[in-house]
Amino acid sequence: MARSRPTLFEQLQGEDRQQERSSGLTSSASLRVTLIVLSTLLLMFFLPGGLGESQDQAIDQSRLGTIWTEETVVAKYPFPVLKNPDTLAAERQRASEEVLPYIKRNADAFKVASGRFIDATNEIPDSIARIVRARGIDALQALYAVGFRSNVFDSMNYRYCIDRTQITDEELILVTSLPDSSSAVRLLESALQNDPEYVRGLTLRTVLKSILPTISIDRVTWEAESAAAAQGVALTAEIVHEGDVIVKKGDRIDPRVMQRISAYRYSEHAKATTKFSLLAALGSLGHAIVLNAMLLLYLYFVRKSSFLRNGQLAALLAMPVASAGLGWLSIILPSDLPLEYTIIVPGMAMLVSILYDVRTAIVVTLTCSLAVAASRGNDHIIAVVLIVGGAMAAYSATNLRSRTQVFTSILAIGAGLVIVTVSLELERATALLPLLLKLGGAGVNAVLSPLVALAFIVIMERTMNLATDLRLEDFDDINHPLIHELNEHAPGTYQHTMSVVHLSETAAAAIGANPLLTRVGALYHDIGKIEKSEYFIENQIGIDNKHDRLHPKKSASIIRQHVHGGIALAKDNRLPDRIWKFIPMHHGTMMIKHFYARALEEAHNDGATIEEQDFRYPGPKPDSKETAIVMLADAVEALSRLVDTSQRHEIEAAIDQIVIDRLKDGQLSEAPLTMHDIDVIKESFVKTLLGSSHQRVRYMEVKEDTSTSAT
Repeated sequence: MARSRPTLFEQLQGEDRQQERSSGLTSSASLRVTLIVLSTLLLMFFLPGGLGESQDQAIDQSRLGTIWTEETVVAKYPFPVLKNPDTLAAERQRASEEVLPYIKRNADAFKVASGRFIDATNEIPDSIARIVRARGIDALQALYAVGFRSNVFDSMNYRYCIDRTQITDEELILVTSLPDSSSAVRLLESALQNDPEYVRGLTLRTVLKSILPTISIDRVTWEAESAAAAQGVALTAEIVHEGDVIVKKGDRIDPRVMQRISAYRYSEHAKATTKFSLLAALGSLGHAIVLNAMLLLYLYFVRKSSFLRNGQLAALLAMPVASAGLGWLSIILPSDLPLEYTIIVPGMAMLVSILYDVRTAIVVTLTCSLAVAASRGNDHIIAVVLIVGGAMAAYSATNLRSRTQVFTSILAIGAGLVIVTVSLELERATALLPLLLKLGGAGVNAVLSPLVALAFIVIMERTMNLATDLRLEDFDDINHPLIHELNEHAPGTYQHTMSVVHLSETAAAAIGANPLLTRVGALYHDIGKIEKSEYFIENQIGIDNKHDRLHPKKSASIIRQHVHGGIALAKDNRLPDRIWKFIPMHHGTMMIKHFYARALEEAHNDGATIEEQDFRYPGPKPDSKETAIVMLADAVEALSRLVDTSQRHEIEAAIDQIVIDRLKDGQLSEAPLTMHDIDVIKESFVKTLLGSSHQRVRYMEVKEDTSTSAT
C-alpha cells in the first residue's frame, strides 16, 4: 500500500539531516562518484607503477624462499649483478680496516725538544741550571740518536706498520721493533746514572717534560690509503652473460637468484629511453579499480544503504587507501624491521565488524589486505597473514559486549597472525632471527589493532551519539531516569514493558539476532506513555476509561501521540537512534482497530467520511530482526492477558493470529525475517508464556481443634 506522507521516523531523521541533504552531502550521486574516483586514484598512487615509473626492482624481499612461478628468465644481454648495499658496505669496511697504519718520522724532534728543555731550565736556580742544561742536552742527544715511537701505538691492535720513505718505496716494519716510551725513559736513566742523585732526578724530570716522539702515525696518509682500499672493492658480485639462465620456473628463490633478478630488472630500467611508462600507469589504475570494485560491488548489492550514504561510503573506501599507504611506507622507510606485519588491517576489520557486521568486515579485510600486498609489489605472503588476522578480528568482535573483552580479540588476532606467519616462514626455511622479528611485529599488531579500534569506537560514541553493542550496556538499566519515570507515572505500562523485554530477548537469542539490542529497544519502546498514561488501558486502575467520552478520531490521535512523545523524550535524553527507532517501529503503520471500528460505526449512523490514515500509526515498519521481534512481542504480551496462558493451544492460536495479521498488513515486509525465523519466534513466545503461567500448590491449613478442653 502506497503511503500518502512520510513516516514519523523519516520526518524526524529528516530534521537532523535537512541541511546536509540541501547541500547534497549525504546522498549526492555526483559526490559519490567523486569519492569513488578519488579513492581509486589515491590507491593507484601507492601502487608500484602508480605514477607511470617503470619498476627498477624485480621482487620484494618477502619472496625470498618462495617458488618462482613465472616463466624461465634468460638474459638477453650481459649485465653486472651489483652487490647488496649492506654486503658492499661491510666489504668496504673490512677493506678499510685491513690497511696497516702509516708512520712518519719527525726530523726536528731533537731541536724542538732541546728548545723546550732550555726554556724549562730557566725556572731552575742559576747555581745548578748550567749543570742540568749540560747533562740534559747530552741525554737528549743520546735519546734522539735512537728515537722512540708515540704511545698511540700501544692502544692499536696492529703488529705491523708501513714506513713510506719514498712515494713508491714502502717498508713493512714490526711495531715492537720501534722503541717505545718506556725504552726512552730507560735510555735517559742510563745516560744520567753517573750524576749526583739531586742533579739526576731534576734533570730527568725536566727532560721528560720536554721530549716528543720521533715516530708517530701519519693519519693523513693512512686515511687516504684506507679510503682508496674501500673504493677499490668491486661493486659487482658477478657478470651474467647473454643466454645465461637467471631463474627457472619452479626454482626456489635464494639470495643469489633474487640479486640476479633485481639486477636484470635494473639493467632493463637503465636501458629504457624514457622513465615514464603509460602501460605501467594504466596497469596500476586497473589494479586499483579491481581492488575498489570488490568493496563497491559488495556494498551496492548487499549493503546498499551504506553505498548510498556518502559518509559511510567515504569511511569504508578510506580503509583500503590507508592500508595501501601503510604498505607503501613499509617499503620506503629505511628500516630492517618487518614493518608490514604491524599494519593494522585487523583493527579496521574489528571496527567494521562492531559498526556494521562480520560479512562487511570480511570483505573490508580482503580488500585492505590485497591493497597492502599490491603496494608492496604483490607481496602475497603479507596478504595471507593480514587476511587471517583480519578474519580473526572480525569474528572476535561480533559479540563484543564489554570493553574487557578486547583481551579476547588480542588473543584471537595474535593466534591467527602467529600461526599463519610460522607456517609460511617455515615453508620458506626462514632463519630464526627474521622469523622472530616477524612474530614480534605480529604481536605488536595483535595488541595495537584492538586498542586503535576501541579508541575509534569511544570517540565515535561520544561525538556522534553512536550506540555500539559496547555502549548498549550503559542503557540496559532499569534505574535509568526514563524507566524510573515510566514506573512511577505508568506502572501498568512498566509491567507490560518488563514482560515484553523478557519475550523479546528470549526470541532474539533463539533466532541468532542481537539479544542485547532487542532487550534495550524493548525497554524503551513505550516511554511515550509517560505523558497521558491514564489513556492507556494497562494504567486505568480504579478509574473510568476516558476514551468513552472522546470521539474515536481523537482517541486514535492520543494513542498515536505516544509514538511522537516517546521519540521526543528519547531525543531529549540523548538516546541513540539505534535505540529510539524501536519506539515508532514496534507499531509500524498498524491500524488502531478498536477506534477505527468505532469510527466506522458512528460514520454509518451519521454519514461522515473516515480517513483510514487517521487511524494508523505513523511508522515506519520494522527494518531489522530486532525491531520486528519487539513488534510481535508487544502484541503477544497484550493479547496474552485475554487468553488462558496455561493452555498451549490457546496461546498458539493467539500468536498465529497476531503474526498473520501483521503479515497480511505488510508490517514485516521490510524486516529480514525468514519463515523459519518466524516459526522459531512463535515457539519461543509460547514457551515463555507457558513458563510464566505456572500454578502454585494450594497448601492445607492446620485447623484448630476445638473439641479438646483445657484440663
